[in-house]
Amino acid sequence: MEHFSISTLVKLPFERALRETHQALKDEGFVVITEIDLQAQLAVKVNRKIRPYTILGVWVPSWEYEALNREPDIGLLMPSHVCLWENSDGTCTLATADLKHLCHTDTNPPLAEAARAINARLRAVVASVQAAWITDAPQPIASS
Repeated sequence: MEHFSISTLVKLPFERALRETHQALKDEGFVVITEIDLQAQLAVKVNRKIRPYTILGVWVPSWEYEALNREPDIGLLMPSHVCLWENSDGTCTLATADLKHLCHTDTNPPLAEAARAINARLRAVVASVQAAWITDAPQPIASS
């Protein structure tokens, strides 16, 4: 089965994972242009309760500008979405779409290169947030 996302299990509480995600995105040059709290929106709109779940709309404006100049309908895939949701075991899942499945770039090498570069940065964000729990993990006591 093909995986259409880049995702990982995050061993952090939801609010901390969300802060770490924001920081990792900033560190990789992304700008968060939308933040949707699905838990709050569904509670208001359809009176339903779900686990904490946030969707961040992110982009790198200079890359998006170049992509739009080459392929105007690429805007349908903008911004990239980064989703974070809480699992029932105190962990979270962080996921984003794998752009190689969304951007058919066989005949457009510059667009293919941009998609690869954005994918690499999104993978770095996911890896950074996944690793953040290590700083909170108890460190083993060194034996003498």
